[in-house]
Amino acid sequence: MRHQQQFFAEYIKIYRPVLNRLNTLLSPYGLFHSQWGILKLLKIEGEMTSAEIALRQQVEKPSVTKIVQRLLEMNLISVRPGMDRREKWIGLTEAGQDTVDRILSELQELYCEILEGVEQEDMETAIRVMELARKNLNN
Repeated sequence: MRHQQQFFAEYIKIYRPVLNRLNTLLSPYGLFHSQWGILKLLKIEGEMTSAEIALRQQVEKPSVTKIVQRLLEMNLISVRPGMDRREKWIGLTEAGQDTVDRILSELQELYCEILEGVEQEDMETAIRVMELARKNLNN
């Protein structure tokens, strides 16, 4: 039992500082981590609806609607109608693509700094542990 408690204690100790560093990195772009999560998702997965974004980000649809509105105002995303008039497809604009690419480059540097000295094998193990814990949490 002690190892499980220590594992989550270490996770909690790193979560907030990493989030703070992420928000500091995003600040010059006028973004927060919640907005960044949607932009990154659209970069990786391509166009999707608000409902799909809410499901993938594990947040409520009204939260996605507010974030999408702000990203629209910033010209980072575009919305186009779907086959059903109620359906709207959300995707990155050219400015959004450029912004995401610049942030990903800066994030790579941050992640390398944070993970300095961590062996590849240890990272792969940690990834598997987090994936399994997330799977167990969602069951």
